[in-house]
This record gives sequence, C-alpha cells and structure tokens, in this order.
Amino acid sequence: MSGDPWLRWLATAAFLAIAGYCVARLAAAHRAPDGYPGRHRAVDLAHVLMGVGMAAMASPVGGPLPQAGWLTVFLLLAVWFAGSWWRTRRIGRSETDDLGWHSGGGLHHAVGALAMLYMLAAMPHAGHDQSPWSAGHLEPGAALPALGWALVAYFLLASVLVIARTDWRTAPRAANIAAPPILRAPRLTATCEATMALGNGFLLLAMLS
Repeated sequence: MSGDPWLRWLATAAFLAIAGYCVARLAAAHRAPDGYPGRHRAVDLAHVLMGVGMAAMASPVGGPLPQAGWLTVFLLLAVWFAGSWWRTRRIGRSETDDLGWHSGGGLHHAVGALAMLYMLAAMPHAGHDQSPWSAGHLEPGAALPALGWALVAYFLLASVLVIARTDWRTAPRAANIAAPPILRAPRLTATCEATMALGNGFLLLAMLS
C-alpha cells in the first residue's frame, strides 16, 4: 500500500482498535450467554480477523502471517458467512432477528471476506517474498480493476446506509438489562461496522489508483 507513512499508521491503528473492541465483546460474552448467541460471536470473531488483516495490509511492516495464511483465513470466513446467509434464506428468517442491521448480515460479511481475498490475489507482488512480515503490502495496479471498483462502490454504499440508519441522538434501549454495556451499544457497533466498510474501500482505492 503506497502513501504517506502517517496515513498508513493511522489506518493500522483504527483497524486494530476495532479488532480490540471485538475482542473485548468476546471476552464479555460469558456474562450474557442468552443475549449474545453464536451468530454474534461469529461476527465479532470475523471482525477481529478482518481488523487484523486490514491492519496488516495498511501497516508499513505487513502482518504476522504469509499470504497463504491470510488467503486461508478469508476463504474460510467467506464460505462460512455465505453458508450462514443461504441457510437463513432457506428457513425464511431475517438476519436482523439475530444480529441487528447495524452488525451487518452474513452476505455483507461474506462480501467483506471476498474483498480481502481479491486484494490478496489481485495485487501485484514484488519479489514474491513470503516472510512472515511481508504479507500485507498493497501497491497500485490490481488485476480485474472493474471488480475492484464495484467493491469500492459497494463498501461506500454500505457505510452510508449504516450511518444513515443509525439513531445517533436517542439513547438505545437495552434489550437485555443483564448484558454488559459493551454488548448493548448499537451505536458503537454501527460505528465499527461503518469504519470497517470504509476501511475496505480505502484499501481497495489504494490498490486501484
């Protein structure tokens, strides 16, 4: 990824902050087992992996896995969320019943994982160095640019919809009073979701431009 180092480090810090927030949600989950079902855990785990992966792509030093490792991680995420979305459609159940629209649905997270796969597979590689800290460098000049620009438009639209549909003025009502506050913060969750979408678009733009 080209650009000013300070901008790359700022993006890295933002992605790692989101990953840390989702780790905190996972750590608090045992105190609200009924208000934090498995689908919520899967989304938070996906955000942890996506946040770390996006930080690796933005960071000047790369990440702690070689390219093949990241490809495996995001392929598994894409398959799992696509399967979850398809199963939800077959049983006629709305994903918002489980996750809430501000957390994103299975299809949205599958697209996010596929975007990461696209960035890893389509970006040019200089030297083919597979050392542990070289996995995430994005350079301009991606293959299949039309697909890349379509993903940029998708993530921009997704972030706008999250921001537009969030009530930023009224305090949210607690659906489960016994749950820890971090699990009852839809506005913070929406902020993270919008940031992740914008972050994906930012990384794609860095690779396409």
